[in-house]
Amino acid sequence: MKIRITSVTAPSVSEPIRNITTVFEARLRTALVEKDYGGGVEQFSVFYISVDSDPTENDQYCKMHNKYGKYKDILTKKMVSYVGIAIPIDPQLILKLSVEKQSQLLAESLLKQLENPSYQFPKKFDYLRLLVDLKSLLSA
Repeated sequence: MKIRITSVTAPSVSEPIRNITTVFEARLRTALVEKDYGGGVEQFSVFYISVDSDPTENDQYCKMHNKYGKYKDILTKKMVSYVGIAIPIDPQLILKLSVEKQSQLLAESLLKQLENPSYQFPKKFDYLRLLVDLKSLLSA
């Protein structure tokens, strides 16, 4: 399975979140590339949303990214089936934490969101098996 981790952020937290998501994506990409979680899903996309300390602002952005569908890969020109999950993060909280605690917060927030997804994933997509793998990889 392909993995894509990105963010939509306020300028003040763009760099710290990007630094963490880059490390997460590199670690997970290698470990998950040969995995198949069913349901025809080829890519798992994670979107960290840290636009505002007002939860309703972050929620608006989350709604845009909490979905599954298909997109056309610009390089291969093939359609890719994906599941996207958005995780709201208060930017003020990021600014108060050390880099280690920021990383821990983002990992724990991803796992928590996957344990209780805000929308119905495609049938036969084994997100619980993905969750087990992510727990193991993000705690390493």
